[in-house]
Amino acid sequence: MKSLKLIYILFISYSTVHGQTLESGDVFDKVSTIIANMPQENGNDYTEPTNVQIADWVEILDDLFAADYSGADSKADALGYDLVEFTDNTTNETYYVLEKLGNGMNYWGTYILNPNAVLEEIILMAPHPKFDFNTGKQAIYCFQEIDAGFFMMSGTHRCNHGNNSSCSGTTEVCGSAGPFKISDIAHTVTSIWQATTEYLFALSAESYFVQLHGFAMTGSDPYVIMSNGTRDTPNPDPLTAIRDELLVVDPILTFKIAHIDLNWDRLIGFTNTNGRMINASNNACTSDAMSTGGRFVHIEQEKTRLRNNASGWQKMATALSEAFPLSLLPVEISSFDLDLTDGMVFLTWRVETEKNNDFFEIQKSNDGKNFKTIGKVEGRGFADSPHIYQFSDIPDFGQNHYRLRQVDFDGSVEFSSVKNIYFDGEGSTGIKIRIAGNLIYVDLENEELTGAELQLFDALGRSVSSQKLIASENLFQTGFSHQGICFYRIIRNGQLLDAGILSMN
Repeated sequence: MKSLKLIYILFISYSTVHGQTLESGDVFDKVSTIIANMPQENGNDYTEPTNVQIADWVEILDDLFAADYSGADSKADALGYDLVEFTDNTTNETYYVLEKLGNGMNYWGTYILNPNAVLEEIILMAPHPKFDFNTGKQAIYCFQEIDAGFFMMSGTHRCNHGNNSSCSGTTEVCGSAGPFKISDIAHTVTSIWQATTEYLFALSAESYFVQLHGFAMTGSDPYVIMSNGTRDTPNPDPLTAIRDELLVVDPILTFKIAHIDLNWDRLIGFTNTNGRMINASNNACTSDAMSTGGRFVHIEQEKTRLRNNASGWQKMATALSEAFPLSLLPVEISSFDLDLTDGMVFLTWRVETEKNNDFFEIQKSNDGKNFKTIGKVEGRGFADSPHIYQFSDIPDFGQNHYRLRQVDFDGSVEFSSVKNIYFDGEGSTGIKIRIAGNLIYVDLENEELTGAELQLFDALGRSVSSQKLIASENLFQTGFSHQGICFYRIIRNGQLLDAGILSMN
């Protein structure tokens, strides 16, 4: 893993920091002051960066994450930014704050690195601190409380600039329905914000981008709307983990989650360019993502219960600290494997810990899209030790796709990754079978095999006929009227005895 964590360099004296700005105090107060002085709606204070400026910014990030703070500060100054070494007297942490210089005109946002973070994989994002009430303060509060790795906050009101973003999606927040503005940095790709998100995403495969938003609640709305930017359920699923932890600290909360409540389409962030990029959209500006790894966490919050003051902010901080790292989720499946032996598929999965684990459903598909449940294995409920679960299945000819559907006692569901295995029809011996014209001969060397069932399939794997083997020598019509190949299998008491391919002359 390439980590966000850096080795903190102890300077012999502040005079050796090559002019870098040094500050101390409470970083929450510092960010709150930046929010208070942030340009409001209209004014055109925001400036869209050029490609050269974006490339220069990436070089600043290179220096920052290489702990070359002097180099990062020098490059930042050329872009109208300052790298502040900030000693937080409330957390005893040293942060590195990239903020706009007083005479700068760019308003690209504020970015804070915590080089010694505990939850280094968490990136707290506040894209609308001036429009979504208190989300900037909530984000920096959570950043301090959970000891997260990185903080990002936009530099102006989302409607500050009159020019429209070229990216898809519309909004009514800037006075009338229309495209997003270029100052709405969650909906444009030509920005320092997007470049920073891309950089952090590539830096660590274990990072999660927690984006805090707010909305005005109507009569049909829940208190919280969450989305990963798609309708897909990732494994592990941070949104259900956060939801469960929020319910612990505030049981009054109600939720809609886009990949669970599939008919819900309000405020689900599908046009968010950060989420599109994180979810591997082929064009983050114009195309919604179709699948997800779960690393984009989009949280819309009603005001009174989570955003209004420090009491609500603490609820979110507690939920995030309990939900992450995701290795501590209620059921941790560390491996899931398939093995094809003697015409049977054996599924094996290892679970490290279990909490509220009711049962596993084993699901199967021939096309990898449409799954059906073929079995159930009871869970252990609560356990802090590893356990290996097993299940066996008779495969179909061709591709067989399997996944696990894990169900908690409260009905919460998680899906495993999908595994597949190919079955070509080669099975066990002890049964003689041949075909001539439209007749098929089956001889059983062991009379105990009588009562088994012969199943015939065409070249596409479609069932053609089924016959009972009632004697040691059996003769049937195949049901085929053409030449080519067919598949067969012989099953007795649910067990596969033989399978293979026959050539019809």
